[in-house]
Amino acid sequence: MARQNSPDFQQLLDGYITEDLSDLETDEYTTEDESSERGESSDEQADDPCIAQQRKRTRGGEAVMGGPGGAAPTRVRGAAAGRNSSVKWDWSSTPFIPKQLSFDSSSSGISDACSVTDSSNELDFLREFFSDELLDMIVIETNRYAQQYLRGNAMTPRCRLANWTDTTRDEMYLFFCIMLLMSHNKKNRINDYWSKDEVYEQKIFGKLMSRDRFLQLLRVLHFTDNTIRVENDKLQKIRPVMEKLRNSFKTMFKPFQDLCVDESLMKWRGRLSFRQFLPLKRHRFGVKMFVLCDCDSGYISDFIVYTGKDTAIVEDLQLGVSGSVVKTLLTPHLQKAHIVYVDNWYTSPNLLHYLLNENTGACGTVRANRKNMPKLPVVKRGDQIVQHSNNIMCIKWCDKRVVHMLSSVHKGDMCDSNSRDRQRQVVRKPLAVLEYNKKMRLVDKSDMLLSSVECLRKSIKWYVKFFFHMLDMSVLNSYYLFQVKTGSTKPLLDFSKTVVHQMIEKYYHGRHHTNGQIGVHILRLVERHFVEPLPDKTRRRCHVCSHTTSGPRKTQRTTYKCRQCDVPLCVYPCFEAYHTQKNY
Repeated sequence: MARQNSPDFQQLLDGYITEDLSDLETDEYTTEDESSERGESSDEQADDPCIAQQRKRTRGGEAVMGGPGGAAPTRVRGAAAGRNSSVKWDWSSTPFIPKQLSFDSSSSGISDACSVTDSSNELDFLREFFSDELLDMIVIETNRYAQQYLRGNAMTPRCRLANWTDTTRDEMYLFFCIMLLMSHNKKNRINDYWSKDEVYEQKIFGKLMSRDRFLQLLRVLHFTDNTIRVENDKLQKIRPVMEKLRNSFKTMFKPFQDLCVDESLMKWRGRLSFRQFLPLKRHRFGVKMFVLCDCDSGYISDFIVYTGKDTAIVEDLQLGVSGSVVKTLLTPHLQKAHIVYVDNWYTSPNLLHYLLNENTGACGTVRANRKNMPKLPVVKRGDQIVQHSNNIMCIKWCDKRVVHMLSSVHKGDMCDSNSRDRQRQVVRKPLAVLEYNKKMRLVDKSDMLLSSVECLRKSIKWYVKFFFHMLDMSVLNSYYLFQVKTGSTKPLLDFSKTVVHQMIEKYYHGRHHTNGQIGVHILRLVERHFVEPLPDKTRRRCHVCSHTTSGPRKTQRTTYKCRQCDVPLCVYPCFEAYHTQKNY
């Protein structure tokens, strides 16, 4: 397919300059191109072969865009021409005093819409997002799609779907539990989880669900009715579930004062019309999202999936595409004295002026050739130049490279940082730079945490993989809610493991046709259990007597054990207590 770029879209591509600020704290900066310092246009910068190489399209001519993840190809030229020119930008070098924002933190934290209490366990926090209502909707659509598939395709006797039976809510919970469990037991192929090979065998998977049933559910997992078509909606296949989860993200938690907006990427290398190329992200190719995070807790408050010109943003001609993304995400939080941190793709004097009029502060790196930016002279290493206009401060600071920043909430003070130069002297940095480094890493941190527990697997259908990505996001948000509510410092990995245990205890009802003896501690309250004497009349310490929490512990030896659990137990009363009481 030949490359086709509209003039408007090409203007947006040509205006992009790559900047990696993830290592600001280590003094490794990516500065604006030298042509920006000379005031040259963005079109002249486009001749740079390095930048041109990053914009190169790959994968057989499929649309792969550069920029900060590839900006939405909206009407950028019209937006730029229609920006408000009534604001006068007279930059001054006098001392800058920012406008004071009075933020009320009494309403921040877990909202009244969240039903968790002090006695809620980890699973209860996850079910605030993956509720019974959401699971019922998925069950209905999965069963509907399975019946549609069976009616529209001839099934041979050996076909896995030939003996399909409708799924239930409890089984669907168990299906998702297995997906989460797979993230803690990573294997190359799905079939390996049910392998009988002694090297690979993990009996828990066969105990919870048969391999064929799991593959059946994975094959027909569906989220919307195929008979209802929505024109020009690229997210139709996942829209109902996505909007329900987005609404839960926004209502369960009220963010604190500091927020940040950045891009996140779900890995996807298959064919997809809105697949993006982000050279600074780990996976580079995938589905891009604009994410709003709370800086204090890390909670993901909202996200917007980029789908090209149909992206669900409210376009503001005065702010342009990037500013419209920030405006759309912040709409519920305006007039509340929040402070938002953004990178150089979003930041502009017009955006900060708009937010300040909405009683919202902002700080971010900015490109030197942005409209209404002041022309600042060259600075020496370690020095800065500060100018301000309309209650917005502009900083040009030079360390190893030149950095431009805009802020409406910081003074132009220089502060000691945690880094030292080669002479072991403490490096002094602008306060705005230090705060930016601290706040803007939340989205990347969330991506890092998700990668440690992600249940994503290869899939032919992009929307199935995206659904599992939202499941991972729900686990992460429930973890943050758990931390805020309980003050726990438990790692995310342990939190996820606990959720898996609790889901099995709540939703597993046994598979009596499974062959083999399975000793799994978390299944002790379900299935059937039988007493068996220890071999050669050996004596071992009773597990209940030595681990009880309802009375004094004692060393009691027994000659019996549970055949299924392989745990030594006194015949009475420990055998009954172990298999009927959660806390014995």
